[in-house]
Order: sequence, then C-alpha cells, then structure tokens
Amino acid sequence: MKLRVAGVPEPYNLPWHLAMEKRHFRKAGIDLHWHVVHEGTGRMCQMLRDGELDMAVLVTEGAQRDILNGGPHRIVSGFVESALPWGVHVPASLDLEAGNLRGIPYAISRMGSGSHIMALLHAEQQGWRPLETDLEVVHNMAGAAERMQQGPPVIFLWEQYVTRRWVQAGVMRCVDVVRAPWPGFVITAGTGFLQRHAAVVERALAVLRSEADVLKGGPHPVELVMQNAGFTPAVAQEWLQHVCWKVEPPAPGPLAALNGTLEKLGLLHPRA
Repeated sequence: MKLRVAGVPEPYNLPWHLAMEKRHFRKAGIDLHWHVVHEGTGRMCQMLRDGELDMAVLVTEGAQRDILNGGPHRIVSGFVESALPWGVHVPASLDLEAGNLRGIPYAISRMGSGSHIMALLHAEQQGWRPLETDLEVVHNMAGAAERMQQGPPVIFLWEQYVTRRWVQAGVMRCVDVVRAPWPGFVITAGTGFLQRHAAVVERALAVLRSEADVLKGGPHPVELVMQNAGFTPAVAQEWLQHVCWKVEPPAPGPLAALNGTLEKLGLLHPRA
C-alpha cells in the first residue's frame, strides 16, 4: 500500500527516517514515500488540501489552525510531545535585543505556518498586533537568511537548533526563545484517506511508535542525531535533552489551550 508522508528536514523526524532505512514500513506492507518540505507546515497543509499527501508531520499550532479552518485532515497521533524552542532571530548586523523588538515586521515561511502563528504570539507578548503588511513571506530558512542580509530589519522565529548554523555564520542572532504550552509536532492524515485506509494509518503509526521507543532507549542516540542533523556532539546531546517523542493520542488539555490562543490571535476563520 502506497503512503505519501511529508515532513520538514529537521532531526525531529529521525524516527521516520530510521524506520525507512531499516525497511520496517515495507515489512508492514507499506510503500512509504517521504516528501521533504522545506517551506514547513503551511505548505504541507496546502498539499493535504490539494490531495498531494496522505499524512504529514506538522507543528501542532499550524495543524490545529488549518483543521479548525476547514482543512481536510485530522490529527491521528501526537509525535513530539515536548514544546519546540522557537528562537527569536534578528539580523546579526543590527543592535537589536529582546526588549526592543516591538513594531518590527516578521519574516515568515508562509501564512498559516508555525513561523506565522508564533510570530503573532511573540508580538502579543511584546504588546502589539502585526497587520498583514507586517508579515513578509520568505518561504524557508534560506529565504529568511537572505532577507536578514538585506533591507530593513525583520524578526524570524524558527527552531533554534536548526538555525544555529546561520547564527554561527554571522547572518542572524538569536535574542530570545519562545516555548508554547503545547506539543511541538503532531501527525495528521487526510480525512478521505483515513476513511478508506484507517488500518494502514494504524500500521504506520505502530511502526513509528516502535522506532521512537527504540531510539529513546537505544545506546547511540547522540551519534544518530549527529549523522542525520549535522550537529556537533555537544549540540546533539543538548538537543536530545529537551526532545520527547510520543506516538500516542495527544492530551486534550494543551490542544484546548491552543484553540483559545488561536482564537485570541484572530487566526480562526472556518470555511463555509
């Protein structure tokens, strides 16, 4: 059975890649086709809408927003239970700090993406509400790095470990970290695919759950993260200390809190 799944090119998806390398999905009768999507959750939500994917690994806030706004997919499992460390990045060449960012526009990967939603949450913490004109779409991490080096100042929120190489290269600086009170990633499946192939989804999740458990309890997780993410030993060790994979239904409490946040930020506009 062919299964089209997408995720961002980040080490959080390591259990998927290890299970594919070991051919565990194939042994479970699943022909898994993995799609790397650099543009993030907003782009994957559109791919789910367009029928280009069967399942996707999405940041929780982006997945929930799209579903509540009529997206044709449903959360079928949690994936990364720990909160993501969203680094607040500014151009390295400018003298900006965490306390003087109010009113500065945000670079985002795409409307509806995690970088968009977390930008609005960060702005609220700074005491203002950006207009659409205060949001500049840069598509991906490389686009953000390019934008940081030209034009007026912008702020960019992205996972702080993934952006570290750009920080070390002197392109941007991380001046703050925002952690939302909900899980980092969830797994969604298209509603049509789920109705027709619920057993396939369950088999895929079982394979992933087993691989995540092996990775967490295995003897060489640091080495595996280094090989797959290009992290140094120290960074891989630090990253692993805050990551918790859990392929189980997400707890309802944090999702309810997220729903309230999305409504407060004006991000819920259900389609007719």
